[in-house]
Amino acid sequence: DADTEPDYPTQIGVIDDGPLWVCGGVSITTSDGTELETRSRVTLCRCGASANKPLCDGSHKEAGFADS
Repeated sequence: DADTEPDYPTQIGVIDDGPLWVCGGVSITTSDGTELETRSRVTLCRCGASANKPLCDGSHKEAGFADS
């Protein structure tokens, strides 16, 4: 509902030394074809260490991921 999932414009941003921040209800399909629930905002792994790919699970911190 609108109280928990406000509408955001479609945008993508890069969090320093972390994931991609995606807003705007973008649909996401995993590599095996599973469609994830469409949300207003989501963070996507870009370090490769997440155990919940394509979503970020915070593993970039333990992996020492840093922007180059």
